[in-house]
Amino acid sequence: MFQMVCLTCGQICSDAGLVKCPRDGGVLDVRYDSDDFPLQPDLPGMWRYAARLPVTDPKHIVSLGEGDTPLTPSAQLGAGINLPQLYFKNEGLNPTGSYKDRIASVGISYLRQLGRRAWAAASSGNAGASLAAYGARAAVDGYLFTLESAPRAKIAQIMSYGPQVMSVRRLGYEPAAEQATWANIAALCDARDWLMLITARSNSPQAMEGAKTIAYEICQQLQGDAPDVVYVPVGGGGLISCIWKGFKEWHEAGRIARLPRMVAVQPLGCDPITQAWQAGRPVQQIDECSGTVSGISLTSPPDGDLALQDLRESGGWALSIPDEDTHRSQSELASREGHFVEPAAAVVWAAARADRRSGRLTGDERVVALLTGIGFKDSQAIQKMSADKPLPLIEADDIPRIAP
Repeated sequence: MFQMVCLTCGQICSDAGLVKCPRDGGVLDVRYDSDDFPLQPDLPGMWRYAARLPVTDPKHIVSLGEGDTPLTPSAQLGAGINLPQLYFKNEGLNPTGSYKDRIASVGISYLRQLGRRAWAAASSGNAGASLAAYGARAAVDGYLFTLESAPRAKIAQIMSYGPQVMSVRRLGYEPAAEQATWANIAALCDARDWLMLITARSNSPQAMEGAKTIAYEICQQLQGDAPDVVYVPVGGGGLISCIWKGFKEWHEAGRIARLPRMVAVQPLGCDPITQAWQAGRPVQQIDECSGTVSGISLTSPPDGDLALQDLRESGGWALSIPDEDTHRSQSELASREGHFVEPAAAVVWAAARADRRSGRLTGDERVVALLTGIGFKDSQAIQKMSADKPLPLIEADDIPRIAP
């Protein structure tokens, strides 16, 4: 069983369906009755951790096989920078191609538990695809509000599942548009008794519990140990905050002896969390985003201050990566590791490389870099990766004479 506790004032809320503290509007955290929890191997994928998820009856679970994504040691890139214990956690191998499937699975399952009939959300692509897929499987209606600039490949995937999709003018570019979108989706859901499923702890604390299972899996895949450093792509801040919560819960259950340092990686040009970290102040919205990395470009991150708090608690840090380094890293991950990821995922390899070269990483650490989404999500980035590669036209009889 679980209850909702305000992270600001500590109030315990008896209504498990609340998403904001009724006293001060603070972020609610899902708290469970015991630090220890049994695993349930009879349930699929990440649902073996159901005792630490806010779905109390397995009959409500909506699953497409999410979780159990591989954690693979680096084949070439780590050795090239004298970082021999570099691992990649490939979340692009979830059913719709990103880690957001974990959140959508919990969110749509929770929607069924509450008896709601529809969901509404805002997304640049990955969350929308996840919610649409799981909503289709649960036979509930969906309403997705997206960016004008969202990659068309992502939008096409979302539309194939059948929800209503609308782009919102200036969303993703102006803080006022972001804040108005979230506020109006919340009002829409309140008026119609739908469930708001924006992938932020401040908006959907119950659904976001799905993301912390990434930490559980990493520890199990490392044979009961924790990594030293974990690199996470960061836009709104919710993912890194949930993963840190997962490591803490695994530690409190006595399953690991220590905790990792968390690293928030943002795109240079849209990095309000990094700017706040460097200045030692709370997160402030920025006037606009420049750059080409979709998915982690937000002018006003809803969970930004939570992410900052977790960076400090873990002894971690934040840094930002120029777009050109991100696109080069995307190509290197494909050509030297076999990981075909979108730019928003590739930032973590660029960040680990930058930290090793600066000396922030000594080379002795066990490092996990989280690859959040598959490369097919952004067709323009795919074309850029291969634009300078020749494609010769030959005769069939030329094949035996190909030089090695």
